[in-house]
Amino acid sequence: MKKLIFIFSILLGVAIVSMSACKKDEIEPDNPFDKIDYGDETPSPDTLNAITLAGLHRNLFVTKCAVPGCHDGAFEPDFRTVQSTYSTLVYAPIVKNNEANEFTYRVIPFDTAKSVLYERITNCCFVNTDDRMPQDNIGTGLPQSDIDKVAQWILQGAKNLSGEIASRPDLEPSFSLYYAANSTYTVEFSAIENRVDSLIFNPFKIPSGEASFAFAAVVTDDITPISELQYNKLYISDQKDVFTSAIQFQGTLINIPGQGPLWIVSVPLTGLTPGVQYFMRYYTNDGQHANNTEFPQNSTVDPYKTYWSFIIQP
Repeated sequence: MKKLIFIFSILLGVAIVSMSACKKDEIEPDNPFDKIDYGDETPSPDTLNAITLAGLHRNLFVTKCAVPGCHDGAFEPDFRTVQSTYSTLVYAPIVKNNEANEFTYRVIPFDTAKSVLYERITNCCFVNTDDRMPQDNIGTGLPQSDIDKVAQWILQGAKNLSGEIASRPDLEPSFSLYYAANSTYTVEFSAIENRVDSLIFNPFKIPSGEASFAFAAVVTDDITPISELQYNKLYISDQKDVFTSAIQFQGTLINIPGQGPLWIVSVPLTGLTPGVQYFMRYYTNDGQHANNTEFPQNSTVDPYKTYWSFIIQP
């Protein structure tokens, strides 16, 4: 019996030693809190160039332009992202121009004088009083340092994120308005007071007994001179959206002193029925596009289509 107790004591001792050895070999678990950075190290400096598209977007366009109710995607330019900023600025056609119609694009690389973005942040009165961006009547103008950064970006080529400079596009001709008058240009038929109910988007009235009227479309193009525009025809139809069988009239180039070249169409009224509303469309081509530019189009809103219409009084 004593021999068994002795053997058991030896085995128990070996087991305890073994367990102690195993316990010493165990790996302590990682403490996740050991890796927390409590700010003991100096933060990395900001390396984003403030005169790049990305720098301007982060420091200026997002904070002062893409605010609710402004350029937050509700209307262009769209400053929500770097990509939308670039695509709605560089060589993007403008919607609102000044009285002299001096601008074509929001940003033109290397040219602040012709970039409407620069004009809008420096001119107090682009169209209306106190309409500088950000608008003076709801805030304050940009500090000169921000204006200088925008200017430098434009003057350095208005580069995209990849450092590339955009090529100038060739846009289709655009129409701003038209003029219709009697054959001697002494009476303007297209004036507001000569339209049905004196509303600008209603058809204009041609007095009974007129043999013809003169039509001139005010056309502009970003590259092609007005005198070099091609086709230049006026179509007239008694259907608002069907011009496949419309009557066609060829325009003639004339030079108006103090204004420059203008395409004039003489429209005989023979065969047109008094009291019927006739719709007009003008077609031209800048020589750079396969299809003629048409205005209005089927997709144009109806008020413009009725604006481009007339009625011969019975």
